[in-house]
Amino acid sequence: MELFKASSQWSTRPDDERFPDLPTMHTACTAYRTTAAESRTPYATIEAIPLNGDVAIQGKGGIPSKVTHWAFGQLCARAEAPGSYLRQLPPTLAATCLNHGLQTHKNGDTALLMFHKDNGNLLLRAATSLEYTRIWNSDITSRLVELLPDGWRVPPARPARASQSGTRPATEADVLGASTFGLSIKVGDLIAPAGLYASDHDMFAFLVNETRQVSDGVGGQLSRGFFAWNSEVGAASFGICSFLYRHVCGNHIVWDASKVVEVRLRHVGSADRKAFRTLQVELRRYADRAASDDEALITQARTFEIAGTKDQVLDRIFRLRVPVLSKARIEAAYDRTDRNYPIDGSPRTAWGMAQGLTRISQETPYADTRTELDRAAGKVLAIAF
Repeated sequence: MELFKASSQWSTRPDDERFPDLPTMHTACTAYRTTAAESRTPYATIEAIPLNGDVAIQGKGGIPSKVTHWAFGQLCARAEAPGSYLRQLPPTLAATCLNHGLQTHKNGDTALLMFHKDNGNLLLRAATSLEYTRIWNSDITSRLVELLPDGWRVPPARPARASQSGTRPATEADVLGASTFGLSIKVGDLIAPAGLYASDHDMFAFLVNETRQVSDGVGGQLSRGFFAWNSEVGAASFGICSFLYRHVCGNHIVWDASKVVEVRLRHVGSADRKAFRTLQVELRRYADRAASDDEALITQARTFEIAGTKDQVLDRIFRLRVPVLSKARIEAAYDRTDRNYPIDGSPRTAWGMAQGLTRISQETPYADTRTELDRAAGKVLAIAF
């Protein structure tokens, strides 16, 4: 299967959200944290005001604060007002509508506000409920920096647009070892900062490790990689997606990924402690696991026959009672492996069927369905164990 999450980040992030290395990104995330201040404020006491052609807010103290695009949307959601509509209104009218909603619909509720302080000026970055547990991006990046001595690195990428800041020719130190793939970065190709992104509302990191490669069971080699993401302001859950892969191309598409495992944590309860423990334990275990362990699991999945015939395989998987796995989808996955991707092995095996399902997933236009299919593929793979 192919993974496009990092490629989507590569194609859309502006220059000021891209970083050339992890220490630089960690410094930026730390700066966001050290200039942050939190306040517990009843929604009914938050007053929206027009300020310099935009909507700002102030509390009982009368100190105005500008509002980020994301935080404005959060306030609109709390006021049960359509943010996309209010953004089109004149600031005075938009502020009046927002005030009405906050005072009418959320009277008695308290907001957890997070501000950015800069030379005495305030910028509201987030407006969440008191149940929200903040996971700071800087805590995530500090742990990622600790992985660098163990062989983890960011794969090189081509410039996402003309005249991208930081563009330069790739050196031998930049390219990945398995760079014979036609779309991979070669020495002399133009590259630019990619794979490490942070903004006032989220962060994303893409790292790979070629120091402990794994045999794929058919004469090839697989390397390890992972994505990590988070949001300090409620824009996304904390998550890690680890995988084995064959190639990474210059636009950060991950090719022939397998053993894809995704862990997500919502920002509630003890999420901050769980996030750090998950990041440290899961990635350390993933990085330190012997290649022979992964190779043994791949061999077991490649050789474990679910059933002896196509109809029996389809029936066995259908009896797993996974909602997204209709008989039509199961058969389509079987046929993808059987007819189009012999490299995935026999469709009667757990490995072959799991690969077929992930290929069906990548043809699905809806992100939620893709995620459900990828998880279903994991349940099919688990049959072998």
